Amino acid sequence: MKMRLLSTLLATFSMLALATTAWASSSPVSPKPQGDQERVTGMILAADRLPIEKVWGVLLQIEDLDLAEDRLLAAYKKAAARSGPVGKLLVARGMLNLDSDGIHSKPAVLLVSPLLAASQPLAIRLTAARLLGDRALGRGALLISRKALESIVKDDTEDQRLRIMSAKSLRGIGTREQVDLSRKTMLEFLKSTDRNLRIAGALALAEIGDKFNARPMLEEIENEPTANGRLARAHLKFYRREREFESLERKLLRQLDEDPDKRNKRNGGRLEFLDGILTLVKRYHMAGKDLDEGYLLEQAAKGMLKSMDRFSSYLTSDEYKRFSFDLGRLYGGIGAYVRIDNGQFMITRPIYSGPAYREGLMSGDRILKVDGWETKDREVDEIIRRLKGHKGTQVTISVWRAGWPEPRDFTLTREEIRVPSVNALLLPGKIGYVELITFGAGTGKELRTVLGDFKKRGAEAIILDLRNNTGGYLSQAQAVADLFLPKNKLIVSTKTSINRDEKLFSRNEPLIGDMPLIVLINRNSASASEIVSGALQDHKRAIILGEQSYGKGSVQSLIKVPGKPGDRYNDENDNGRWDEGERYKDDNRNGKYDPGARVRITISYYFLPSGRSLHRRMDKDGSLENTDYGVIPDIKVPGTRLKTRDLWKNAAIADLLSAKTLHKYVEKHLNNKTKELFLKLADGDGGKTDQYPDFEAFYASLDTPLSKDDIRKWTRVAVREKVSDFRGKTWPGGRLTGDYQEDVQLQAAIQTALEKLNRKRSDFEEFKGIWKYRPEKKSEKVGKSKIETKK
Repeated sequence: MKMRLLSTLLATFSMLALATTAWASSSPVSPKPQGDQERVTGMILAADRLPIEKVWGVLLQIEDLDLAEDRLLAAYKKAAARSGPVGKLLVARGMLNLDSDGIHSKPAVLLVSPLLAASQPLAIRLTAARLLGDRALGRGALLISRKALESIVKDDTEDQRLRIMSAKSLRGIGTREQVDLSRKTMLEFLKSTDRNLRIAGALALAEIGDKFNARPMLEEIENEPTANGRLARAHLKFYRREREFESLERKLLRQLDEDPDKRNKRNGGRLEFLDGILTLVKRYHMAGKDLDEGYLLEQAAKGMLKSMDRFSSYLTSDEYKRFSFDLGRLYGGIGAYVRIDNGQFMITRPIYSGPAYREGLMSGDRILKVDGWETKDREVDEIIRRLKGHKGTQVTISVWRAGWPEPRDFTLTREEIRVPSVNALLLPGKIGYVELITFGAGTGKELRTVLGDFKKRGAEAIILDLRNNTGGYLSQAQAVADLFLPKNKLIVSTKTSINRDEKLFSRNEPLIGDMPLIVLINRNSASASEIVSGALQDHKRAIILGEQSYGKGSVQSLIKVPGKPGDRYNDENDNGRWDEGERYKDDNRNGKYDPGARVRITISYYFLPSGRSLHRRMDKDGSLENTDYGVIPDIKVPGTRLKTRDLWKNAAIADLLSAKTLHKYVEKHLNNKTKELFLKLADGDGGKTDQYPDFEAFYASLDTPLSKDDIRKWTRVAVREKVSDFRGKTWPGGRLTGDYQEDVQLQAAIQTALEKLNRKRSDFEEFKGIWKYRPEKKSEKVGKSKIETKK
């Protein structure tokens, strides 16, 4: 029993490292001489005044009294009735230590479970969560513990350290579904922006044996001279020994099983190597006799291309057929720009006229499933193909957003997506604000028209917003840069493996030649966005502001695979591709047209005028090789992101948006008489609620933990969406992005432009009372190769 107690104490001390509550030190317990039962009660009541981490030695003193079990239980119950939270935890631990068959565990759990309440100090709640995970609980106690722990794990508004501890406990005693929930919760913490939470999540996963997911974080902290560093080293030491043993085991099996003739040819060539792998698969795999060699070779090709870089891939004949169909036909979609981020499929920006946005999807949302098919670690084109379909058909996607305890399903009706690539607005101070959504076929012409209109209206500075713009046509990147750079300035050069290296120059005199220019970028700005912003930065034509860009500085080409040429066909409409109904020769007699396999392979890299590569390079283990990728802003301004403790706001706001609560309020009050008022509120409300009709009553009716300012802010988003029809277009950006009242990065750009014009923000009534941007003091401008320094 004492060994079990010592083990429990060690685990509890480790757990208390998570707590931040400061406790004053107290003198050790010195009970007065009394009868044994009275002494036990007195010891517990004295311990009740101590910090939780100082009380556990009392249990050893109590056990040294060697009381009969019934007398000890009576003393525990008497002490529990008179003690506070610390004493109750001490009693519960003592009762569980006595419990060999589970008969005392229910009273212990009934003592502990109320101590999870939010009114208790964090150290108490953490200890309670740990005790509720005791694996020796009886059935009745188990049901109570599971329910209490599950409610904490599911509540993303709870303290995150408590959720981690509760997930660990639930993992040990829960049902299969609860075990899955606990592991999923631990994995969520690995994605946190709070490093301490990532560490806690990694240690929790390591404790349950999930070294694969925990290892990157453990390796990051293993050399730190901290308790967490020591724990990480211990976990990694055990893990590495396991790997060494597995490696030796595989080597021994190869030596025993390898055919002597094959062994002699081990270094004889690539075919022998691949043939050897196929032989082993056929001999040892449970399904080896039924495997298709062609399929295995295609999978080997996929692995080979994937190992080269993130953008190279192998497309089977069927995959390429679907891919080319999507390129060449009108299609229906959900209306969103997307990309892969660390193996997860995410929305970088919804298209604001599309179904995804109307149903409440947001930038940064992760699409986990498409019609039940999981997207993790899938090819981006395969995911997009499943999202696309005929106009009017439906698709159900499973979406996770930071702050949501679990994914949510959305059923969207596909539409033909047609959107302009440029949005614009003339801001106070005669500052022209232009958002480029993408570099589409006509982006250069669209932007030229917008900039010409700005000049006619007296604009004196330009803000070009390339945030969340993932690129497009290289020719349009050249066309956009043309509008700002003098003639014959280098925009970008390419180094290629198949053709002559190329250089693209500006071709005309600039439309906007001397006006102050601020370019906004963030970590989702990629490819053509990086070419434009990098060229403008290198030629000192613009100030780049925001966050380091994505680092997509490569070009891919689709190339036919030798030996898999595809079926021959009659191109009856001369469009350069096979269309349904055209005659073809079924060479492999499978009853369908096969265009042949393709490899999508990186053939070129982009270089900025300074000669610097944009590309973010990864090594074979998926680790970052260079930190100077992409475009590094002259002025670093992080985007607005919720702190970890405020992630619950996302879920609360999403509930209001999905229920259309805010939109219904706007619809109720929007009429011909209030039309001008709502148009004014859409432009700006000064950060005040007094102009919104019946706002106080509306806020009270919501019964929400969100603040009045949160509701005002998101009600104004609903106002903007509802009055867009009156304007005939949406505002630049989306929701809070691109709104000078709420967008800190845009405010920074405006302030920089005003400084260039020798003006003050205080000169403009529209900017009063709304300003959130505060420049960091004593920070350097960054430039092409500098990094920000904080002093």
